[in-house]
Amino acid sequence: MPTVKIAKNKIWVGSKAVPLVAGEVHYWRLNPIAWKEILLRVKEMGVQVISTYVPWDYHEPKRGVFDFTGKTDRTRDLKAFLDLTRKMGFWVIIRPGPYIYSEWPQDGVPPYAHQYHRLHPQFIKYAKVWMSKVCAVIKPYLATRNGGHIFLFQADNEVDPWPDLFGAQYGLSGKKGLFQEFVCELYQGRLFDLNQAWGTAYCSFDEAAPFMATMLSGETGLPLKGDQELRRHLDYFRFKYDYTAKIARWTVAEYKRLGINVPIYLNTYPFFYAHDWSDLQNECDAIGIDLYPTSELAEDKHEFRKYCDKIRYLGNVSKLPFIAEFQSGIWHGRHYEVNVLTGSHYRMITLAALLAGIKGWSWYMLVNRDNWYMSPINEWGRVRGELYDVFKQLVSLFKRLDPTTLEKIVDVGVTFNPLQYAARTLPGDSPILTALNQTGMDYDLCDPRAKLPPHKVLFYWGNQWLDEASQKRLRQYVEQGGTLIAFRDFPRKDENFKPCQMIGFEEPERTLFEFKKPFELKLSPKSESIRMVSSVYTFKAENAQKIEVSVANHGKLAVGYIKKIGKGKILHLGMEPGQELIQLILKYLDVLPASYSTTSEIHTALFRRGKKYYVVVVNNGREQKTAALNLPGVLFKRKANVLDLLSGKKLPLRFEPGQALSVEIARKDGTVLEIA
Repeated sequence: MPTVKIAKNKIWVGSKAVPLVAGEVHYWRLNPIAWKEILLRVKEMGVQVISTYVPWDYHEPKRGVFDFTGKTDRTRDLKAFLDLTRKMGFWVIIRPGPYIYSEWPQDGVPPYAHQYHRLHPQFIKYAKVWMSKVCAVIKPYLATRNGGHIFLFQADNEVDPWPDLFGAQYGLSGKKGLFQEFVCELYQGRLFDLNQAWGTAYCSFDEAAPFMATMLSGETGLPLKGDQELRRHLDYFRFKYDYTAKIARWTVAEYKRLGINVPIYLNTYPFFYAHDWSDLQNECDAIGIDLYPTSELAEDKHEFRKYCDKIRYLGNVSKLPFIAEFQSGIWHGRHYEVNVLTGSHYRMITLAALLAGIKGWSWYMLVNRDNWYMSPINEWGRVRGELYDVFKQLVSLFKRLDPTTLEKIVDVGVTFNPLQYAARTLPGDSPILTALNQTGMDYDLCDPRAKLPPHKVLFYWGNQWLDEASQKRLRQYVEQGGTLIAFRDFPRKDENFKPCQMIGFEEPERTLFEFKKPFELKLSPKSESIRMVSSVYTFKAENAQKIEVSVANHGKLAVGYIKKIGKGKILHLGMEPGQELIQLILKYLDVLPASYSTTSEIHTALFRRGKKYYVVVVNNGREQKTAALNLPGVLFKRKANVLDLLSGKKLPLRFEPGQALSVEIARKDGTVLEIA
């Protein structure tokens, strides 16, 4: 019998690698008469993988009566659909819940089970029956059996505690529940420690209740006062993370017990308030993100950057970084917010995903269904030419490019802590990320809890509290030769908000919040200078090389320092970064981006496979541009040919070492260039 595994960014069935470009087709929402015609259009597009939910609520039309063969309604004939997809040569991703959401009543769960939260003993009892019934149908089609074609399995859907629905059952209001149990375990049953941490005077853990605050969200609400309220606030998010990890753990374990022996994955929201992606990855074989951006990534000036950053972070967490649900149309209601989704929009978001390092995706929905619009194939197997042709082009591009085999060339990383972001103790519009994005260069997002970053340079984006384990890892990163850069915020407390400076940063001597005098900043006598106007930290920095500035008629101020630690160093500046400052720092460190553009709104990333290089270029501007592409990471010492992989045409221009390529890029669009 063949084995199915995830390795080297691919899914392997025996010795065969299956490219992960899939499309969602809901058999149960389509007339079975049209199934074959629809699947023919999918096959003609070049897509070899079909994904589908299996809705519990619909396949149990009467309490205790399950229909998977169409006895009660032909659209319930899951077996016939699986037989057809196997006969037509498709691979299948199966998603049987228990939850599916999918704009279905009770999120795909029968009413009798939906009244209980996902870890409630009664819900688990009901869900186990469903899981047993559906697995009995699915197992004969697993790719681990001869002739089987289900090669990937999703356990549950976007695991979420839903405190607005089940808060009372958790003990968030009124009676005690899971929240109080979690807090008691977190503080090891020591009530005194809880009261010290939260600034409370509880007589029992049963009284413990969360303190919700809006922090930096801009909404109205109770502001936090001091570290005690902040810790109480964060412990609520720790509870949610713990809860969702337990959902993932029991669901995956139960499916494995029932005989599911293909890779099991989980999908995540494109944010962190409900679950920690690292926690979910620890419970399954891979995690994928669900992405539904607005048309042309134009919600605000930061959407393009935030979209790419989510994928950048996923690449450092998931064993197979893929988009589990990739926008292909939109559900009713949300279409008012995202606006019209055009062919160029779909091409742009795909190229942006490739730029950020994605290795595969599943389009949701590839085929229209009720309450869904703007997919390339409709409910009867007829295509929307202006969309269908673009999707076909993107499938062809994926096969030509094969992103699973590419090495991304990037020397710059930025730290990211999901808990800090989820609790809104970090601004969403990070000055560091905004400045890096404005340079047009590529970078990675790294979670210091997970592993040592591989990059030459690492910018610290985070609060002035960071868990001790992460601080140790960042210290190790520096000692082994990395350069860690911090600005006004730097780690100085641990997760319990106790003083902790394991990395080696110096405390500022004073903070000049109202300092508005202009000054020239140089990082060394030989470096360039830039003009700054900024409030600053000033430093004594007795154990480090000071970075001083002269202020006319006011003398010198030490606004930063450089300190050697082991084989590496830290660079600390007491001001907020901007584009010019980021560029000055990288030039001082002699770190050139592998690829960048001096043309505004042009973004690039450079990849390598063997002796060939690939440049992904995206124009986030509202007009066509002639992009000047600088490629220091292409190490050819000779002229080289340039091929446009989207069109398949060789460009008349050639790559010349040390010179910029000049390429026309349409508005809100992009391309991929092969240099060989």
